[in-house]
Amino acid sequence: MFRPDAAISVLLEARRDRTPIVALPEGTRPGSVADSYAVQDGVTQALGPVGAWKIGAKSPADNPLSAPIQQADVLADGTRVPRDRFNIVIVEAEVAFRFGRDLPAEGAPYDDATILAAIESAHPAIEIVDSRFSDIEGLDPFSKLADFQLNGALVDGPALRDWQGLDLKAITASVTIDGKTAIEKTGGNPAGDPRWLALWAANNLIARGQPIRAGQVVTTGSYIGMLPAPQGGEIVATLSGVGSVSVRIG
Repeated sequence: MFRPDAAISVLLEARRDRTPIVALPEGTRPGSVADSYAVQDGVTQALGPVGAWKIGAKSPADNPLSAPIQQADVLADGTRVPRDRFNIVIVEAEVAFRFGRDLPAEGAPYDDATILAAIESAHPAIEIVDSRFSDIEGLDPFSKLADFQLNGALVDGPALRDWQGLDLKAITASVTIDGKTAIEKTGGNPAGDPRWLALWAANNLIARGQPIRAGQVVTTGSYIGMLPAPQGGEIVATLSGVGSVSVRIG
């Protein structure tokens, strides 16, 4: 049976020292999604409360995956953060949903209408991808998932309360870095309409023993893929119909 304790210790040390590791030691690498979630849970207990959840799927027919984002790593629009906070800087432009009320385990499973009614607002968001590993290209998927699916931080943009009628599949997303357009793409979220990921998350997180709480955010995958921004700078993401969000790194 997989014991997550050693992997948890290694990842916590890498976070504390900000020193990337090559790989988890032999015998401590998760071999399944359940193993990865066990590592996530142990790291989360040590780091503090969860402010958001990273949910993603490779296609509308894929099984989604989830990862916590600590409250301390949920950043306000326009925040400036030092470049040395991250080992790498890759940015993603996303739509996030903020829940306005708890969805406790006692009421589960929830139907779609109940979950959608619990969503208070949609937001443009920038996910900053980071890793406790030195080489994410060669990293096995279960180690990635254990490492919070490579999350570094989430920048949460202005609230949009009247979002329900938007076509979230056809959003055009653009990112500028220091005023220069780096990418523009339409309909790029591989999950299609990302609201189904928020629906999935609500009941799945209950099954994991971590039901969604009022104020938590669910972010739902990138419309631009992964955009390297190794030097940081002033990064602005605009998602048509949803709004713009910015962060300065460095």
